[in-house]
Amino acid sequence: MRLVLALLAAATVAPATPFAWPTPLPTTAPAPAPTVLWDPAPAASFGIAIRPLGVSPDGDARALVRVVLHDARGGGTRLRRGGDFDYFTDRGSVQWQTRLRFGGPAAIVSLRDDAPATITVVANRPPGLPARHATYDPRTWRGPRVVAAALGPQLVRIGWFPRVRAGVVVIDRIDAAGRRVPAATLRAPASSWDDRAVRSNQVARYAVGLPQRAPVEVVARTPPALPVSTVDALRGKSAWLAFSGDPLDDDAYANLDPARIVSAARQAGLRSVELRLAYGAFDEVTPAAKRTVDDLIDRFAAAGIAVIGWIVPRAPDADDLARAGATARYRTPRGNGIIGLAIDLERGGQFLGAGARGYAALGTYLGVLRGAVGPRVLLVATVEDPNLEHLDEATYPYAAIARSADVLQPMTYWRMLGGAGDPAAVGAAVGASVALTRKLAARDVPIDVGVQTGVLSRRGAPPGAELTAALLGARAAGAIGVALYDLSGTGPEQWGAVAGITW
Repeated sequence: MRLVLALLAAATVAPATPFAWPTPLPTTAPAPAPTVLWDPAPAASFGIAIRPLGVSPDGDARALVRVVLHDARGGGTRLRRGGDFDYFTDRGSVQWQTRLRFGGPAAIVSLRDDAPATITVVANRPPGLPARHATYDPRTWRGPRVVAAALGPQLVRIGWFPRVRAGVVVIDRIDAAGRRVPAATLRAPASSWDDRAVRSNQVARYAVGLPQRAPVEVVARTPPALPVSTVDALRGKSAWLAFSGDPLDDDAYANLDPARIVSAARQAGLRSVELRLAYGAFDEVTPAAKRTVDDLIDRFAAAGIAVIGWIVPRAPDADDLARAGATARYRTPRGNGIIGLAIDLERGGQFLGAGARGYAALGTYLGVLRGAVGPRVLLVATVEDPNLEHLDEATYPYAAIARSADVLQPMTYWRMLGGAGDPAAVGAAVGASVALTRKLAARDVPIDVGVQTGVLSRRGAPPGAELTAALLGARAAGAIGVALYDLSGTGPEQWGAVAGITW
């Protein structure tokens, strides 16, 4: 996937009679870094502001680290787009945040032990600003140190801070009559526990006994059960669609034309659309974007096109997983909602991470999410392509992901990943990707192929003949369908090729 998409084509062309496919705006790929935009003046320096976020159900003491920007006169200024800051901590972990979530450059630092941490922030864009350092000490915090929260209708996570390094943690459930029933005994080291025995729409009460401390009572309420959704929603042709909540971005919600989008989807015979609604713990349906997004979902529903919630996880933590569960529950005021989730499982710092830690997160995220939402909710695992990227189980945990997935969806972007030109070779490569994904899954799981339809590299968008070969190759290999990447970047030639193939 790409976090910044081209401007939605449907907003840029006038309707034609009887129908004209949308034409995407010309783009260069890879896209240049966006111009840094300041309001009201460029930054000449910056400071660091730290705000405690309290203890999370993961057992972390978290703090929000915000970059406070100053212009040449010392007045405040705001970064509206562009910019690049790195965040470092000498203890614990740090995760940078999208600028839209907290209104500018920011990160969240998480600690497991009760001791101070030193935070360093480095400005890459704009260059030349001196690095800044700050310290935060959770020993000075006041607030609950044992907490509980529902991550979905079937999972409650309980966390405590600091991490228990010696002894045992004893957790009891408290029933309606106030009786305590043993639930778990955890040996150190331990920071949290997941209760998978809860029911939907339930008040769950617990007593948490930490070493040398009196038991602490915590409460969590689980949300209602999610509606049943099945793999049938994904059979046939689908497409990814993303938007930004910032009107200054190229793919801003304000540029969406719901009527044109739905019309193009119907003409191409799409059965579903995967609409991006969450990036980590950030809800992409901002208050400003909600009316447009709801209109789009309602129009898809009226056209008989299912909407699957596309989410981009960043960590297997409580905030991220709870946002995924909330996305699955999303409904418009008219009652139209999401039919399952497509979980974009990718490596790298903007996704679930690199190295051993990222590999572990990729392997566990979907299993925890499945436990939270229950067995009746469609979960599509969007995975990296093992054939074109030369991946195996040692570099990407296909089998672990497949255990909790209803569908595997390899991102088979042949032009971006090196192949182009010969339709027969493209069809063979797509077929090989389906076969290898199925083999690495180590179980019989449906495969839905993510196919490139737009400009993702300097090799450009695939011509119609290549795209037709890709779709035919996927169908011949037994894939249940294809997903176009992406709806906004697909041009008339590509739309024509998609419309010409039935499933």
